[in-house]
Amino acid sequence: MITSVYKDESMGYRDTSTNIVNSFVKEWVRQGHEVLVIHNAHCYPKIVHKIPGGLKKKMAGKMGFAISDYDAVKEKEYIDNGAKVIRIPIRKYIPHSQPSDRAIKKQINKVVSVLKKEKFIPDVITGHWASPQMEIISELKSIYHCKTAVVLHGTDYISSSKYNSQKYLKGIDRLGVRSLSQAKQVKKLLQLDALPFVCNSGVPDEYLQDYSLNLEKFKDIKKWKITYVGRLVSYKNVDATIRALADIRDIDWEFNIVGEGASRAKLEELAQKLDCLDKIHFWGRVSRDKVMKILEDTHIFVMISTNEIFGLVYLEAMAASCLTIASKDGGVDGIILNNDNGFLCCEGNDKELKEIVETITKYDNNVLKQIIKRGYETVKEYSDYNVAKKYLDDVCNWKS
Repeated sequence: MITSVYKDESMGYRDTSTNIVNSFVKEWVRQGHEVLVIHNAHCYPKIVHKIPGGLKKKMAGKMGFAISDYDAVKEKEYIDNGAKVIRIPIRKYIPHSQPSDRAIKKQINKVVSVLKKEKFIPDVITGHWASPQMEIISELKSIYHCKTAVVLHGTDYISSSKYNSQKYLKGIDRLGVRSLSQAKQVKKLLQLDALPFVCNSGVPDEYLQDYSLNLEKFKDIKKWKITYVGRLVSYKNVDATIRALADIRDIDWEFNIVGEGASRAKLEELAQKLDCLDKIHFWGRVSRDKVMKILEDTHIFVMISTNEIFGLVYLEAMAASCLTIASKDGGVDGIILNNDNGFLCCEGNDKELKEIVETITKYDNNVLKQIIKRGYETVKEYSDYNVAKKYLDDVCNWKS
């Protein structure tokens, strides 16, 4: 596994990375595979990583990603869930820029040296995020002659004329993406013959064990409990949810906002301006146990982000028996089917969201229960075990 992002769990909140890739690695080890992780850590000049936390949060709100602590990007070897992880910094000066050819060649040589030292001859090399994984893996293909794949988490690099995607694709057997809508977009952008495979995240098995189908909370609802869980940044469109709810007058509701981020102050100001601050609870960052407790008590979960690649929290909300509203053409469109196992709304559209919420509250209770049941059953198909196995099958069983 070669990836730009790999969470060092031992660092806690100081490592701001997502643990998406960690989950796949953990499951592959559990399934009996030998896994080695090369973490191509994007390393900016040291002073950037040392920026005070408050300023980092403001920058994260504008840039769409957080800058990790320096300790999360410097060289390190450690074991994570039975897999050896080797973090190799790769120098960058500008976020979202491609590393120089010199930096790429240097990184390839380091990876080859690591594999030699570890006496690790790969049967499969797969990567996450376009750059520098596509550049590196396409070269490694010519050395190890094994199955290769890269999973994209966006289209910024491949849509740039400066990024030579077609060249790199010659050394990559399979291209993956994080959602069906993105697969269609990438197929068109790169003029591919077939859709890339969809590499969904899964729900940890312990989540499925912790949650059970709960229809009782929908009996005789006096106050509708609505929840958002995630970072408070502009593209999550939490402001649209506040506007939609503030415009609903004929039902009693409360809105839980769980998470932290640069947009919090603006959201609080908006709620004050719309005279609904007393109905909104800003929880901040809380433990997973507390998130579970809030979701178990929630009727409707809402996240109508713009360009959401994949949101694990949607599946967790469905596992917690929440009626779940997601973005049309987003990461879970195709997993969530409108009016079947959940609801879909145009990204950031507060008027449409208001209509959906009002419609839900007027539904017959038996109809709601069927939607909740179908959502709960859907989640079982997306356990960590199942999606990790499918991911490897999509790469290994491909005949080019």
